[in-house]
Amino acid sequence: MKTLTTLLSVLATLTVSSAMAQVTYTGTGNSLGSSAADGGAISSVVVNNDANNITFTVNTTAAQASYIFYSVELQIVGEAANGSTSLVNPWGEHIGASSGLNALINTYGTGASILTYSAGSWTQNASGAYAAGGTGSTFATITTPLTSLGLSAGNSFYFDVISTYASPSGQSAYGALDSVTGYPAESDNSYQPWLGSNYYDSANAGASGSTFGSLATLYNVTVVPEPVACALVGLGALVMGSMMRRKG
Repeated sequence: MKTLTTLLSVLATLTVSSAMAQVTYTGTGNSLGSSAADGGAISSVVVNNDANNITFTVNTTAAQASYIFYSVELQIVGEAANGSTSLVNPWGEHIGASSGLNALINTYGTGASILTYSAGSWTQNASGAYAAGGTGSTFATITTPLTSLGLSAGNSFYFDVISTYASPSGQSAYGALDSVTGYPAESDNSYQPWLGSNYYDSANAGASGSTFGSLATLYNVTVVPEPVACALVGLGALVMGSMMRRKG
């Protein structure tokens, strides 16, 4: 009976764990600029996916104010050559990845826009509100269909999350997940990187040379079994348990 109980426990664990793949990427929690309140102090980013959607939760060390801008930059493994190498975000910020970006999530105070890059231009594919958090919280959770980012089960991608927003009073906060120092400190009084002359390149701004494009920023989109498949696994466990009891 003990063997049966253990077997059923293992099968149940495998069934549940296969339904979600969650990875936590640790940031410094530091912010440059006049305030951390606009999301610059990124302490971690948690990524997971189910069969249809992918979720990014950006955690910060200070509550987020009304002006929030996150750019989640994705480079799909094997597709870098087809990505944007410009260091200008579609919304005008001077940020990007010189090695090629294939997809973006651009957030704002209450929502997010999802874009993909193809044939030399960005296309907005979806938009929506935060699933949770955002203004007044120390986290912001954004969930979007895998397809809106050009992803499917089995894909892998490298990513960075950058915070920067030029509020009416000037640059308030900036930082990045994969960088110790975050965006370069304000120097030209031009609300950089909204209008400034400096640029943030995720491809070479990592804590140890470059973490973008390495295992430190790699996420694998897990193949998640459909509910029917999970049910079959559970049914199989029950049948096996019944047979073992009869033999006992």
